[in-house]
Amino acid sequence: MKRRDFLKVSSAAGLAGLAGPAYDALAAPGLGRETGFDLHPFIKEHPEAVFINITSVDEKTNNQAIHDAAYKLAGEMFVKTKRGRGFPNSTKITCKPNWTCSRLDPRDPTANLGITTDLNFIEGFLRSVRNIGPQEIYLRECACPQMWERNGWTAMAQRNNFDLRDLSSKDYWDLPEGDVIFHKVNNGIVFKEVGFMAPMTAPGTFLINMAKLKTHQMGVTASVKNLQGIGARKFHQFCGGHYDVFKTYDQRYHKFFHEDYLEKVNALQQRHLQEGMPRWASKMDRPPYGGGLFMEQWIQRMIDAYSVIPTGINIVEGIYGRDGDGFSGGPHNGKPADYMCNNIIFGKDAFRVDIISHWLAGHEPGNFGLFHIGIERGVSDVLDPNDIPIYLWENGRAKKVNLDSLKRTPLVTLYLRRNYDGFDEDQYHLVDEPFDYSAWKTRKTAYNEKPSIKALGSDAANGIVMEVNVPETSDVYVDVKNKYGDVVWRLKADGLEPGKHEVVWDGFSEPGLYTMFVKGMGWDAKREMVIYT
Repeated sequence: MKRRDFLKVSSAAGLAGLAGPAYDALAAPGLGRETGFDLHPFIKEHPEAVFINITSVDEKTNNQAIHDAAYKLAGEMFVKTKRGRGFPNSTKITCKPNWTCSRLDPRDPTANLGITTDLNFIEGFLRSVRNIGPQEIYLRECACPQMWERNGWTAMAQRNNFDLRDLSSKDYWDLPEGDVIFHKVNNGIVFKEVGFMAPMTAPGTFLINMAKLKTHQMGVTASVKNLQGIGARKFHQFCGGHYDVFKTYDQRYHKFFHEDYLEKVNALQQRHLQEGMPRWASKMDRPPYGGGLFMEQWIQRMIDAYSVIPTGINIVEGIYGRDGDGFSGGPHNGKPADYMCNNIIFGKDAFRVDIISHWLAGHEPGNFGLFHIGIERGVSDVLDPNDIPIYLWENGRAKKVNLDSLKRTPLVTLYLRRNYDGFDEDQYHLVDEPFDYSAWKTRKTAYNEKPSIKALGSDAANGIVMEVNVPETSDVYVDVKNKYGDVVWRLKADGLEPGKHEVVWDGFSEPGLYTMFVKGMGWDAKREMVIYT
């Protein structure tokens, strides 16, 4: 799937905004006079931002308060539309909660609440979305369908007429045609093709990614990791340890994986280790879990899948958060603990939402390989949480705030224990060692070596502002071609230094489809943009 930017320009100077890559939402805009729905314009027009809604729930068992907070928030995040704007109400709402294998303890039925996205939050939020307009709502989760009924999830879906089906217990060849949707992965490291549980990733859908604020061996298991659970059987087992699928999976799955993926993962892990990736020297002290190689494999496989998943909005339910191993283990006499964080974190960009979620949980995002490799793979463009615009969301209004003004709730994790170079870190720990973002940005630590180009928006004179990422000192050409392949604008910059640079196409005059190119000595990149009025 091609990467494409959408830019809106107007005859009035300065009225421009970047709506984001085309795969952010696959549902086609409504036509005619049909009523529809959309994200609040401010959220939609600020995909670079992360929003935080502060709640006031007193305890995790206050079901009504959690339900009502979610209902109210959804009613502010989504708006009704008319005259064909936004998405038609026939759009299928697909929702991915974080439901995993949590077993009820008869001695304390509330003990495992922090393992999953709160049921009352899911119910309140989706009821409110339905009240806005769209009626068809689908819940999909790969983990432990045999536990859905005892945890109350089946009953919740039934009383609301939400479509909840088990599409992960059977192999794809034992399911009816159409129950698994396959997407080819361009330039994948592990996957050639990924299968998802229908209707996830289908045209005419809008995905609400609804994660839980909790720690896990991957760090904080937030928006990005939550998306692995929309994969069909055998396509979602990313964090099950470092192993060879060609020795453990049925041969009918082999065609979906690159034959040399283990070699590529090993080589990447060694390269990242030599480049100084934080904690990449960690040893696998819980085989087949833990260690830099395990984390490299999970991240590469996760990003392969993420690259073909269209999300409408990413939400981390942090009304209460959990520390420990993501399940029932933790540092408190072997058990985890839940904390009333009273934060709901959301935004268009899953990586940005997760960077802020990690920061709010007491960690330093620059120490997590996922965020470095996301930039390297071209699915993210930011590492420093201070570079992300933060807005407090209250009563349907956004107020920009400084990151340091927000309350943090430390949640210890199993992530890549420092068990090397003389360290013997506790099993559960904060990943809060200082990270030098300034040095990283000046390429003293170099991970972002891939060239790229993207449209940022327009300036006051309706010039088109583009960002080019240059991997090495080079004579650089930036070209813009129209839909016929004709070069309509060219810029040459001799001896351009490595890093990110902004360039302005000041000769723009006609809306339409264009392709941007950046070229150097032995490297190039391109991306499409649609400019509309």
